[in-house]
Amino acid sequence: MKLDFRGKTALILGGSSAIGLALTTLLLEEGLHVIPTHSSAQGRDAIKQFFPNLATASPRLDLSDKTNPAGMEKILETPVDYLVDLAQADHEVLLAAAGEADMDAYFQAHITHRLMLLKAVTRSMLTRRFGRLLHVSSAAAALPAPGQGLYGAAKRAAEGLYQSLGLELGARGITSLSLRLGLVDAGRGARFLDRDDKRQTLADKIVTVDQAAGTLLFLLCDQALALTCTTITMDAGLTAQKYA
Repeated sequence: MKLDFRGKTALILGGSSAIGLALTTLLLEEGLHVIPTHSSAQGRDAIKQFFPNLATASPRLDLSDKTNPAGMEKILETPVDYLVDLAQADHEVLLAAAGEADMDAYFQAHITHRLMLLKAVTRSMLTRRFGRLLHVSSAAAALPAPGQGLYGAAKRAAEGLYQSLGLELGARGITSLSLRLGLVDAGRGARFLDRDDKRQTLADKIVTVDQAAGTLLFLLCDQALALTCTTITMDAGLTAQKYA
């Protein structure tokens, strides 16, 4: 099946992540211009290692940065047709033990600052009457583990932002979608799998990086544009049954 892409430029928030790097490869193969963001020197180095030609133009994006929360100035130098949102900081703490300042900062970064960025990007999309917003969410938005209360709530709130933007801007050519991923073999998920032999016991419930990136590629293409204003789950059946 040949995938079609009406747009030309994709912005990947969290582009230095394993999924971001894999998706960048697929988008480049489709002939798109890709702008991967990074939030740290380590992330910039990861992009440089895989894509030397993209590293110098990779904007720094740290949603928690109060002085320039969205890094929008550099990001919006080039019109964006596709936005893939992989930006999310790990933050595990029991809600009863969470500090007020930490809670305020986390929600401001991942809800308020995220919306600021989305507003800026969609304004650019509106001038061309086309845009695709794709948010990478988590199964924790529906079924958080103890300690994932803030993370799950922020993901659920971000899903709401993306759904509402799709509803409000759909008539002007902008579509939106959230993809809830389950246990991905990368980053925090890989560290979890490496503990206590979980990689073996949960082998049939793991989502690979290639599977996630390939699915995101399809969800961006023209053939998938009817998937909008909704959230779909890709978790290898992890949340389909009740566990003891």
